Amino acid sequence: MTVVHAEALQVRDRLADLGLSVERIEDALRRAEAERNFCTPLDPVSLPGNIFWGRTIRFLRESYLKAGWTSASPSNVPLLVAPTGDFAITASSGSPETGYAALTPSTRYQKGNAVLKRVEANRQLLLFGETDAEPEQHDTGDGIRTWFLLYHHSKTDQGTRLHAELSYPNDPSKRGKISSWYERIILPWIDFEGFTPFVDDGDDQGGIDIPIERLS
Repeated sequence: MTVVHAEALQVRDRLADLGLSVERIEDALRRAEAERNFCTPLDPVSLPGNIFWGRTIRFLRESYLKAGWTSASPSNVPLLVAPTGDFAITASSGSPETGYAALTPSTRYQKGNAVLKRVEANRQLLLFGETDAEPEQHDTGDGIRTWFLLYHHSKTDQGTRLHAELSYPNDPSKRGKISSWYERIILPWIDFEGFTPFVDDGDDQGGIDIPIERLS
């Protein structure tokens, strides 16, 4: 059963356990939204989503690096790594259920193998816990728990509403989307008056898998 934190005090306390705060996450999302809205309908349809995704990660990193967090991109998955080194955060657009405690969201798009491997690592850590065995050689940020900052834009009469949650996936879907969650922290929604969502935009594909082949 998924653990859901939705009450304001629960949300703040659980984020504090992770070394995070509503205010800093909201600030990163607001700044990313401001940059997304420099786009116009003349831009490629994927650009607003890509800007929002990339800037969310950048602004989270800028905020938390000062507090001892680090950035890493193993297998091209951009991460914000906790000072303890035992978990990380990445970002992804979510389905319309994102941010609703009574509903179950999924990532908006299918994810690449690199992201799905991280979710599989989450599942293994939940099943078997940490091990004292000598770890294999990994890139920085590999083999640790990964939380996802999910977000979804919707249109309102006044403009745009942004729903978001910080959630911990526990099982990779066979269809490529992530829709199974061990824990969810529902963040307050943010209203942007006068802004309209780019309903057909794309965003990150959740980890770019680049094949490396030996040249003959």
